[in-house]
Amino acid sequence: MSAGIEKLKTSIRVWWRIDGTRYRETLKDTPPTPANIEYAEGIADLIDKQIKKGVFDRDQMFPDSEKKKSSYFEYYIQLWLDTAESTVAPSSWSSYVSKVENHIKPYWQRKVIAKIKAEDVERWVYKTLMQSLSPKTIKDILGLFQTIWTYWARDQKNANDPTQYIKLGVRDSDDINPFTKQEITTILAMETQPILRNLWTVMIWSGLSTHELMPLAIEDLDLAQGCAYIKRGFVKGAYRVTKNRRRKRQIELLPIVTDALLDQISIIKENKMVRLKVLDRDNRTYRSEELTFLWPNPNTTSHYTYSQLEKRWKTHLSRCKVEYRSLNTGRHTYASQVLSTGVVTAEWLANQLGHANTNMIHKHYGKFIPEDSKHIISRLSQALSSERPTT
Repeated sequence: MSAGIEKLKTSIRVWWRIDGTRYRETLKDTPPTPANIEYAEGIADLIDKQIKKGVFDRDQMFPDSEKKKSSYFEYYIQLWLDTAESTVAPSSWSSYVSKVENHIKPYWQRKVIAKIKAEDVERWVYKTLMQSLSPKTIKDILGLFQTIWTYWARDQKNANDPTQYIKLGVRDSDDINPFTKQEITTILAMETQPILRNLWTVMIWSGLSTHELMPLAIEDLDLAQGCAYIKRGFVKGAYRVTKNRRRKRQIELLPIVTDALLDQISIIKENKMVRLKVLDRDNRTYRSEELTFLWPNPNTTSHYTYSQLEKRWKTHLSRCKVEYRSLNTGRHTYASQVLSTGVVTAEWLANQLGHANTNMIHKHYGKFIPEDSKHIISRLSQALSSERPTT
Protein backbone atom coordinates (compact mmCIF):
# COMPACT_ATOMS: atom_id res chain seq x y z
CA MET A 1 0.00 0.00 0.00
CA SER A 2 1.46 3.35 -1.08
CA ALA A 3 -1.02 5.46 0.91
CA GLY A 4 -2.97 5.42 4.16
CA ILE A 5 -4.40 7.56 6.94
CA GLU A 6 -3.43 8.68 10.44
CA LYS A 7 -6.10 9.50 13.04
CA LEU A 8 -5.20 12.59 15.06
CA LYS A 9 -7.04 14.10 18.04
CA THR A 10 -9.05 16.61 16.05
CA SER A 11 -8.43 15.69 12.43
CA ILE A 12 -7.33 13.01 9.98
CA ARG A 13 -4.09 13.01 8.03
CA VAL A 14 -3.62 11.25 4.69
CA TRP A 15 -0.14 10.01 3.87
CA TRP A 16 1.46 8.57 0.76
CA ARG A 17 4.90 7.49 -0.35
CA ILE A 18 6.55 8.16 -3.72
CA ASP A 19 10.08 6.97 -4.53
CA GLY A 20 10.77 6.37 -0.86
CA THR A 21 9.70 9.86 0.23
CA ARG A 22 6.72 10.14 2.57
CA TYR A 23 4.23 12.98 2.11
CA ARG A 24 1.30 14.05 4.29
CA GLU A 25 -1.79 16.17 3.99
CA THR A 26 -4.10 17.03 6.88
CA LEU A 27 -7.76 17.14 5.86
CA LYS A 28 -9.55 20.29 6.96
CA ASP A 29 -12.61 20.12 9.23
CA THR A 30 -12.45 16.33 9.52
CA PRO A 31 -12.56 15.12 13.14
CA PRO A 32 -11.91 11.34 13.31
CA THR A 33 -15.54 10.24 13.22
CA PRO A 34 -16.41 6.90 11.58
CA ALA A 35 -17.86 8.68 8.54
CA ASN A 36 -14.80 10.91 8.14
CA ILE A 37 -12.44 7.96 8.59
CA GLU A 38 -14.26 6.12 5.81
CA TYR A 39 -14.05 9.25 3.63
CA ALA A 40 -10.30 9.61 4.30
CA GLU A 41 -9.66 5.95 3.55
CA GLY A 42 -11.40 6.45 0.21
CA ILE A 43 -8.99 9.30 -0.60
CA ALA A 44 -5.99 7.20 0.44
CA ASP A 45 -7.18 4.31 -1.72
CA LEU A 46 -7.59 6.62 -4.73
CA ILE A 47 -4.11 8.07 -4.18
CA ASP A 48 -2.67 4.56 -4.02
CA LYS A 49 -4.25 3.65 -7.35
CA GLN A 50 -3.11 6.89 -9.01
CA ILE A 51 0.46 6.44 -7.78
CA LYS A 52 0.55 2.94 -9.25
CA LYS A 53 -0.71 4.30 -12.57
CA GLY A 54 1.75 7.21 -12.42
CA VAL A 55 -0.98 9.85 -12.68
CA PHE A 56 -1.14 11.20 -9.12
CA ASP A 57 -1.23 15.02 -8.89
CA ARG A 58 -1.14 16.45 -5.39
CA ASP A 59 -2.51 19.84 -6.43
CA GLN A 60 -5.55 18.27 -8.08
CA MET A 61 -6.21 15.91 -5.17
CA PHE A 62 -5.93 18.69 -2.58
CA PRO A 63 -6.82 21.94 -4.41
CA ASP A 64 -7.23 23.92 -1.17
CA SER A 65 -4.01 22.74 0.40
CA GLU A 66 -1.53 25.28 1.68
CA LYS A 67 1.12 22.90 0.36
CA LYS A 68 -0.10 23.41 -3.19
CA LYS A 69 2.62 25.01 -5.30
CA SER A 70 0.45 27.94 -6.28
CA SER A 71 -0.17 28.67 -2.60
CA TYR A 72 3.39 29.89 -2.17
CA PHE A 73 4.93 33.19 -3.13
CA GLU A 74 7.77 31.46 -5.00
CA TYR A 75 5.25 30.11 -7.53
CA TYR A 76 4.42 33.68 -8.57
CA ILE A 77 8.07 34.69 -8.60
CA GLN A 78 8.64 31.99 -11.20
CA LEU A 79 5.53 33.08 -13.08
CA TRP A 80 6.90 36.62 -13.19
CA LEU A 81 10.32 35.37 -14.34
CA ASP A 82 8.68 33.36 -17.12
CA THR A 83 6.47 36.14 -18.46
CA ALA A 84 7.82 39.61 -17.68
CA GLU A 85 11.25 39.61 -19.31
CA SER A 86 10.02 40.65 -22.74
CA THR A 87 8.26 43.71 -21.32
CA VAL A 88 11.39 45.55 -20.14
CA ALA A 89 14.82 46.46 -21.46
CA PRO A 90 17.57 43.88 -20.86
CA SER A 91 19.50 46.35 -18.69
CA SER A 92 16.44 46.91 -16.51
CA TRP A 93 15.62 43.20 -16.39
CA SER A 94 19.01 42.24 -14.96
CA SER A 95 18.54 44.84 -12.24
CA TYR A 96 15.02 43.60 -11.46
CA VAL A 97 16.09 39.97 -11.27
CA SER A 98 18.94 40.88 -8.95
CA LYS A 99 16.56 42.65 -6.56
CA VAL A 100 14.10 39.76 -6.61
CA GLU A 101 16.77 37.09 -6.10
CA ASN A 102 18.58 38.97 -3.33
CA HIS A 103 15.79 40.66 -1.40
CA ILE A 104 12.37 39.18 -2.24
CA LYS A 105 12.89 35.50 -2.89
CA PRO A 106 14.93 34.62 0.25
CA TYR A 107 12.33 36.21 2.54
CA TRP A 108 9.04 35.38 0.84
CA GLN A 109 9.44 32.27 -1.31
CA ARG A 110 8.07 29.79 1.26
CA LYS A 111 5.32 32.08 2.55
CA VAL A 112 1.69 31.22 1.77
CA ILE A 113 0.73 34.18 -0.38
CA ALA A 114 -2.91 34.33 0.75
CA LYS A 115 -1.77 34.78 4.35
CA ILE A 116 0.57 37.73 3.70
CA LYS A 117 -0.68 40.72 5.67
CA ALA A 118 0.26 44.38 5.65
CA GLU A 119 2.07 43.99 8.97
CA ASP A 120 4.19 41.18 7.50
CA VAL A 121 5.36 43.48 4.73
CA GLU A 122 5.91 46.32 7.17
CA ARG A 123 8.07 44.08 9.34
CA TRP A 124 10.11 43.06 6.31
CA VAL A 125 10.62 46.63 5.16
CA TYR A 126 11.28 48.30 8.51
CA LYS A 127 13.23 45.52 10.21
CA THR A 128 15.13 44.01 7.28
CA LEU A 129 15.36 46.20 4.19
CA MET A 130 15.84 49.51 5.97
CA GLN A 131 18.86 48.16 7.82
CA SER A 132 20.99 48.26 4.68
CA LEU A 133 19.14 49.81 1.73
CA SER A 134 18.22 53.33 0.66
CA PRO A 135 14.56 54.42 0.46
CA LYS A 136 14.81 54.58 -3.34
CA THR A 137 16.05 50.99 -3.57
CA ILE A 138 13.35 49.85 -1.14
CA LYS A 139 10.70 51.54 -3.28
CA ASP A 140 12.01 49.69 -6.32
CA ILE A 141 11.89 46.38 -4.42
CA LEU A 142 8.36 47.07 -3.19
CA GLY A 143 7.30 47.81 -6.75
CA LEU A 144 8.59 44.40 -7.82
CA PHE A 145 6.96 42.71 -4.82
CA GLN A 146 3.65 44.33 -5.75
CA THR A 147 3.98 43.24 -9.38
CA ILE A 148 4.62 39.62 -8.38
CA TRP A 149 1.83 39.68 -5.78
CA THR A 150 -0.57 40.96 -8.47
CA TYR A 151 -0.10 37.73 -10.45
CA TRP A 152 -1.95 36.05 -7.58
CA ALA A 153 -4.32 38.88 -6.65
CA ARG A 154 -5.87 39.30 -10.08
CA ASP A 155 -7.69 35.98 -9.64
CA GLN A 156 -8.89 36.78 -6.11
CA LYS A 157 -11.89 38.69 -4.85
CA ASN A 158 -11.22 41.81 -2.77
CA ALA A 159 -7.48 41.21 -2.44
CA ASN A 160 -5.90 44.06 -0.47
CA ASP A 161 -2.44 45.18 -1.50
CA PRO A 162 -0.23 44.55 1.56
CA THR A 163 2.27 47.21 0.49
CA GLN A 164 -0.21 50.08 0.49
CA TYR A 165 0.51 51.23 4.03
CA ILE A 166 4.29 51.42 3.74
CA LYS A 167 5.60 54.93 4.38
CA LEU A 168 9.16 55.69 3.38
CA GLY A 169 10.86 58.97 4.03
CA VAL A 170 12.98 60.15 1.14
CA ARG A 171 16.07 62.17 1.88
CA ASP A 172 16.67 65.33 -0.07
CA SER A 173 18.67 64.61 -3.19
CA ASP A 174 22.19 65.95 -3.25
CA ASP A 175 22.54 69.34 -4.87
CA ILE A 176 24.09 69.07 -8.28
CA ASN A 177 27.53 70.57 -8.56
CA PRO A 178 27.94 71.77 -12.15
CA PHE A 179 31.12 73.19 -13.57
CA THR A 180 31.57 76.94 -13.60
CA LYS A 181 32.56 78.81 -16.75
CA GLN A 182 36.10 79.15 -15.45
CA GLU A 183 36.31 75.41 -14.85
CA ILE A 184 34.91 74.71 -18.31
CA THR A 185 37.51 76.99 -19.88
CA THR A 186 40.28 75.17 -18.03
CA ILE A 187 38.94 71.71 -18.92
CA LEU A 188 38.75 72.46 -22.63
CA ALA A 189 41.96 74.49 -22.87
CA MET A 190 44.12 71.86 -21.19
CA GLU A 191 42.95 68.90 -23.26
CA THR A 192 45.70 68.09 -25.78
CA GLN A 193 43.93 65.28 -27.66
CA PRO A 194 41.64 66.79 -30.34
CA ILE A 195 39.12 63.93 -30.20
CA LEU A 196 38.72 64.20 -26.43
CA ARG A 197 38.60 68.00 -26.53
CA ASN A 198 35.77 67.79 -29.04
CA LEU A 199 34.06 65.14 -26.94
CA TRP A 200 34.31 67.16 -23.70
CA THR A 201 32.96 70.21 -25.55
CA VAL A 202 29.90 68.34 -26.80
CA MET A 203 29.42 66.64 -23.42
CA ILE A 204 29.35 69.96 -21.57
CA TRP A 205 27.49 72.14 -24.07
CA SER A 206 24.88 69.84 -25.68
CA GLY A 207 22.79 68.55 -22.75
CA LEU A 208 23.16 64.92 -23.85
CA SER A 209 23.37 62.19 -21.25
CA THR A 210 26.47 60.04 -21.41
CA HIS A 211 24.59 57.02 -22.76
CA GLU A 212 23.24 59.20 -25.60
CA LEU A 213 26.60 60.80 -26.31
CA MET A 214 28.64 57.59 -26.61
CA PRO A 215 26.81 56.10 -29.65
CA LEU A 216 26.27 59.45 -31.41
CA ALA A 217 27.13 59.12 -35.11
CA ILE A 218 27.76 61.35 -38.12
CA GLU A 219 24.46 60.13 -39.54
CA ASP A 220 22.61 61.69 -36.57
CA LEU A 221 23.76 65.22 -37.42
CA ASP A 222 22.38 68.02 -39.57
CA LEU A 223 24.99 70.67 -38.89
CA ALA A 224 23.79 72.88 -41.72
CA GLN A 225 20.64 73.34 -39.65
CA GLY A 226 22.56 73.33 -36.37
CA CYS A 227 20.80 70.29 -34.95
CA ALA A 228 21.25 66.64 -33.99
CA TYR A 229 18.78 63.76 -33.82
CA ILE A 230 18.94 61.63 -30.68
CA LYS A 231 17.78 58.15 -31.62
CA ARG A 232 19.58 55.60 -29.43
CA GLY A 233 21.39 55.00 -26.18
CA PHE A 234 24.16 52.64 -25.10
CA VAL A 235 23.41 51.03 -21.73
CA LYS A 236 25.27 48.11 -20.15
CA GLY A 237 26.87 47.13 -23.43
CA ALA A 238 23.66 47.14 -25.48
CA TYR A 239 22.10 49.58 -27.94
CA ARG A 240 18.45 50.48 -27.64
CA VAL A 241 16.18 53.21 -28.87
CA THR A 242 15.71 56.05 -26.42
CA LYS A 243 13.89 54.81 -23.32
CA ASN A 244 10.78 56.83 -24.07
CA ARG A 245 9.48 58.55 -27.16
CA ARG A 246 10.18 61.96 -25.68
CA ARG A 247 13.89 61.17 -25.52
CA LYS A 248 13.91 60.51 -29.29
CA ARG A 249 14.26 64.13 -30.23
CA GLN A 250 15.82 66.84 -32.32
CA ILE A 251 18.08 69.15 -30.33
CA GLU A 252 19.45 72.54 -31.26
CA LEU A 253 23.21 72.92 -31.04
CA LEU A 254 25.21 75.86 -29.78
CA PRO A 255 27.83 77.14 -32.24
CA ILE A 256 30.64 75.87 -29.99
CA VAL A 257 29.16 72.37 -30.27
CA THR A 258 28.69 72.63 -34.04
CA ASP A 259 32.32 73.70 -34.42
CA ALA A 260 33.52 70.79 -32.27
CA LEU A 261 31.45 68.32 -34.29
CA LEU A 262 32.71 69.71 -37.61
CA ASP A 263 36.26 69.33 -36.37
CA GLN A 264 35.52 65.81 -35.17
CA ILE A 265 34.03 64.83 -38.52
CA SER A 266 37.17 66.05 -40.28
CA ILE A 267 39.18 63.69 -38.05
CA ILE A 268 37.09 60.53 -38.43
CA LYS A 269 35.33 60.96 -41.79
CA GLU A 270 37.41 58.19 -43.40
CA ASN A 271 36.50 55.67 -40.70
CA LYS A 272 34.54 52.60 -41.72
CA MET A 273 30.86 52.45 -40.92
CA VAL A 274 29.75 49.98 -38.26
CA ARG A 275 26.62 47.85 -38.47
CA LEU A 276 24.79 47.33 -35.21
CA LYS A 277 21.48 46.08 -33.87
CA VAL A 278 19.38 48.45 -31.81
CA LEU A 279 16.69 47.07 -29.51
CA ASP A 280 13.31 48.61 -30.23
CA ARG A 281 10.89 49.96 -27.67
CA ASP A 282 8.93 46.71 -27.54
CA ASN A 283 12.05 45.09 -26.00
CA ARG A 284 11.78 42.23 -28.49
CA THR A 285 12.65 43.35 -32.00
CA TYR A 286 15.87 44.85 -33.28
CA ARG A 287 16.49 47.36 -36.00
CA SER A 288 19.71 47.31 -38.01
CA GLU A 289 21.69 50.54 -38.39
CA GLU A 290 24.91 51.36 -40.22
CA LEU A 291 26.74 54.26 -38.59
CA THR A 292 29.99 56.15 -38.35
CA PHE A 293 30.58 56.67 -34.65
CA LEU A 294 31.80 60.13 -33.68
CA TRP A 295 33.89 58.97 -30.73
CA PRO A 296 35.83 55.88 -31.87
CA ASN A 297 38.19 54.29 -29.41
CA PRO A 298 41.47 53.82 -31.31
CA ASN A 299 42.10 50.62 -29.34
CA THR A 300 38.82 48.93 -30.28
CA THR A 301 36.47 48.65 -33.25
CA SER A 302 33.75 50.60 -31.47
CA HIS A 303 33.15 53.87 -29.65
CA TYR A 304 34.34 54.68 -26.15
CA THR A 305 32.43 53.00 -23.34
CA TYR A 306 31.45 54.68 -20.09
CA SER A 307 34.27 53.13 -18.07
CA GLN A 308 36.84 54.03 -20.72
CA LEU A 309 35.68 57.63 -20.82
CA GLU A 310 35.39 57.86 -17.05
CA LYS A 311 39.01 56.82 -16.64
CA ARG A 312 40.22 59.48 -19.09
CA TRP A 313 37.88 62.08 -17.61
CA LYS A 314 39.09 61.51 -14.07
CA THR A 315 42.73 61.74 -15.15
CA HIS A 316 42.07 64.93 -17.11
CA LEU A 317 40.27 66.69 -14.24
CA SER A 318 43.13 65.80 -11.93
CA ARG A 319 45.59 67.30 -14.40
CA CYS A 320 43.42 70.42 -14.62
CA LYS A 321 43.21 70.63 -10.81
CA VAL A 322 39.42 70.75 -11.14
CA GLU A 323 37.26 69.00 -8.53
CA TYR A 324 36.14 65.63 -9.82
CA ARG A 325 32.51 65.24 -10.89
CA SER A 326 31.08 62.39 -12.94
CA LEU A 327 30.66 62.46 -16.70
CA ASN A 328 26.95 63.22 -16.48
CA THR A 329 27.78 66.48 -14.72
CA GLY A 330 28.21 67.80 -18.25
CA ARG A 331 24.42 67.51 -18.64
CA HIS A 332 23.86 69.27 -15.31
CA THR A 333 26.29 71.99 -16.33
CA TYR A 334 24.55 72.61 -19.63
CA ALA A 335 21.16 72.91 -17.96
CA SER A 336 22.41 75.20 -15.21
CA GLN A 337 24.44 77.41 -17.53
CA VAL A 338 21.55 77.74 -19.98
CA LEU A 339 19.07 78.60 -17.24
CA SER A 340 21.49 81.07 -15.67
CA THR A 341 21.38 83.21 -18.81
CA GLY A 342 17.74 84.01 -18.22
CA VAL A 343 17.25 83.74 -21.99
CA VAL A 344 15.45 80.39 -22.33
CA THR A 345 12.39 78.90 -20.72
CA ALA A 346 12.30 75.73 -18.66
CA GLU A 347 10.00 74.28 -21.33
CA TRP A 348 12.62 74.79 -24.05
CA LEU A 349 15.28 73.21 -21.89
CA ALA A 350 13.02 70.24 -21.06
CA ASN A 351 12.66 69.55 -24.78
CA GLN A 352 16.43 69.77 -25.27
CA LEU A 353 17.02 67.28 -22.47
CA GLY A 354 14.20 64.95 -23.49
CA HIS A 355 11.92 65.44 -20.48
CA ALA A 356 8.13 65.27 -20.83
CA ASN A 357 7.64 68.30 -18.59
CA THR A 358 9.61 70.76 -16.47
CA ASN A 359 9.45 68.78 -13.21
CA MET A 360 12.88 67.25 -13.68
CA ILE A 361 14.30 70.62 -14.71
CA HIS A 362 13.26 72.25 -11.45
CA LYS A 363 14.17 69.21 -9.37
CA HIS A 364 17.57 68.33 -10.82
CA TYR A 365 18.83 70.71 -13.46
CA GLY A 366 17.54 74.09 -12.35
CA LYS A 367 20.47 75.19 -10.23
CA PHE A 368 21.65 78.70 -10.93
CA ILE A 369 25.36 79.34 -10.71
CA PRO A 370 25.69 82.56 -8.72
CA GLU A 371 29.02 83.73 -10.09
CA ASP A 372 27.81 83.22 -13.65
CA SER A 373 24.35 84.81 -13.40
CA LYS A 374 24.95 88.29 -12.04
CA HIS A 375 23.87 89.83 -15.34
CA ILE A 376 20.28 88.61 -14.91
CA ILE A 377 19.28 91.41 -12.51
CA SER A 378 20.61 94.09 -14.83
CA ARG A 379 18.84 92.47 -17.80
CA LEU A 380 15.62 92.23 -15.75
CA SER A 381 15.97 95.87 -14.73
CA GLN A 382 16.39 96.93 -18.35
CA ALA A 383 13.32 94.93 -19.40
CA LEU A 384 11.18 96.41 -16.63
CA SER A 385 12.44 99.92 -17.27
CA SER A 386 11.45 99.70 -20.93
CA GLU A 387 7.88 98.92 -19.86
CA ARG A 388 7.49 101.89 -17.50
CA PRO A 389 5.20 104.62 -18.79
CA THR A 390 6.97 107.89 -19.53
CA THR A 391 5.86 111.03 -17.74
